[in-house]
Amino acid sequence: MHEAVREALNRCDHQFLAQRSVLYLRTGSGRELVVLLECSKQLSDTDRALVQIFGSRLSVAFDNVILYEQLQQANTHLEDRVRQRTRELLQANTRLSAQWTRLQRANAFKSEVLGTVAHDLKNPLGVILGRTEMLTEMVGDAASSVDNVKAQVVHIRTAAHRVREIIDSLISDAMADALDITIRREPVDLVALLRDLVDANQPLAARKDQTIALTAPAKIDCLCDSDRIREAIDNVLSNAIKYSPIRGRIEVAIESSDQSAVIRISDQGPGLSPEDIARLFGRFQRLSAKPTGGETSTGLGLSIVKRIVDLHSGTVVAETTGSSGTTFKIAIPSA
Repeated sequence: MHEAVREALNRCDHQFLAQRSVLYLRTGSGRELVVLLECSKQLSDTDRALVQIFGSRLSVAFDNVILYEQLQQANTHLEDRVRQRTRELLQANTRLSAQWTRLQRANAFKSEVLGTVAHDLKNPLGVILGRTEMLTEMVGDAASSVDNVKAQVVHIRTAAHRVREIIDSLISDAMADALDITIRREPVDLVALLRDLVDANQPLAARKDQTIALTAPAKIDCLCDSDRIREAIDNVLSNAIKYSPIRGRIEVAIESSDQSAVIRISDQGPGLSPEDIARLFGRFQRLSAKPTGGETSTGLGLSIVKRIVDLHSGTVVAETTGSSGTTFKIAIPSA
C-alpha cells in the first residue's frame, strides 16, 4: 500500500487497475492527496469519470477544511491579541489616571501654597516695610533717641523671624507631601530624642515664662525615622508653647508597651472646639484658638504630624475637655 502511494506521488496521475484504483489529487492550495479505492470489478469509463469528479470535489473540500482551521486559528490569535491590547490599554489608562490625579493634587497644593504665602507673608512684610520707613526718618532726625531706633530694629527682626517661620513651615510641608517619600527606620532612643526637643524648646517657653516638664523612663528604643519623628513631635510641642498662656505649664510624657511607644504632650491652652477637632489635621486649617504670644501659624504643622505618623503606621489623636487644655497622643509601633 505504501508503495502504491509513493508511485502515485511520483506519477502525479490516476491509475485504474482491475481490483484497486489509485487517485492522485492536487488541491488548489498545492497539497497532494492519494486516495486508494478497493473495488471487486473493473471500473467502467463512466465509473472512472465519476471517481475523478468525486476526487476533484474531495480536493476542494479538503482545502475548505484547511482554510476553516486556519481561519479558526487566526480568529483565536486575533482574540488573544485583542484581549492583550485591551489589558495594555486598561493598564495605560490606569497609569494616566493616577498621573492626572497626582497632577491635580500637585496643582491644588501649589494654589494653596500661593494663597497662604500671599496671605501670611503680607502682614509681617508690611511691618518690615513700615518700620523701615520709620527707622529711615529717625536716622534723619537728629533728635531721635538710640532707644527708639533699637525698638524699630527689634520690630523688624521679629517680623523677619515670622517670615522665616512661615517659609520653613511651607518647605517642610512640601517635603512631607512628596509622592516618593520614604521612611528610613533605625533604632532610636525616644527618651533621648524627647530630652533634646524639650531642651531646644526651652528658650521659646522662657519668653512666655512657661515651664516644660518631662516625665520619662531611662530609655525607650523604637524602630523609626528619627528625623521625621523629631519633626512631628517638635511641631506638637511648639504648638503647645504657642497656644498655652503666659506662665503656663506643658507636660511631656512617654511610656512603652509591647506593641508601641506612646508620647503625650499636654498644654493649658483654651482647648479645642468640636469644629476644631473635625478639621484638626487638615492642611491650612486655622483653629478657633489664637497664639498667646503673637506668634504666626500657617495651619500646616498638624497636617505634617499626621502624615509622618501615618507613614510609621502609627496614630495621633487630640483629647480636650474644651476649656482646660489639650493633650496630643502619638503612638509609634515599636517594630
